[in-house]
Amino acid sequence: MSFADIPLLNVLQQKMSWLNDRQGVLSRNIANASTPGYVPMDLSDKDFAAAVSEATRGGLATTNKLHLRGSSSVGGSFHAVARPDSQSSPDGNAVVVEEQMMKVAETQMAYAEAAGLYKKMNAMWRTALGSRG
Repeated sequence: MSFADIPLLNVLQQKMSWLNDRQGVLSRNIANASTPGYVPMDLSDKDFAAAVSEATRGGLATTNKLHLRGSSSVGGSFHAVARPDSQSSPDGNAVVVEEQMMKVAETQMAYAEAAGLYKKMNAMWRTALGSRG
């Protein structure tokens, strides 16, 4: 079994991928803050809490009481959707840089949290398997 086969780690990988993609979308919004008629985009929300719950539901597999089972339903393809900010300028641009920067900061914090959890989970598995790396 590889680390990629562990459902909880898979969900964390997908969350980090989603957050990475979201940073790209938000940076394009900020780059187009002065483009007439530009409407900011954001990624459609994924229910990662439900995916974690599903990945850990059932808890134990039938082959060994210590094995985890489950799979994630979050998916790996993310789509940007138009999400205008709270106001728009006279030229039709709907990007509010301050709101986009707040979203960037939130995304950075969420990525750091997910990466920290992923690192801790890997360390726990390596310790359980007796690896010193």
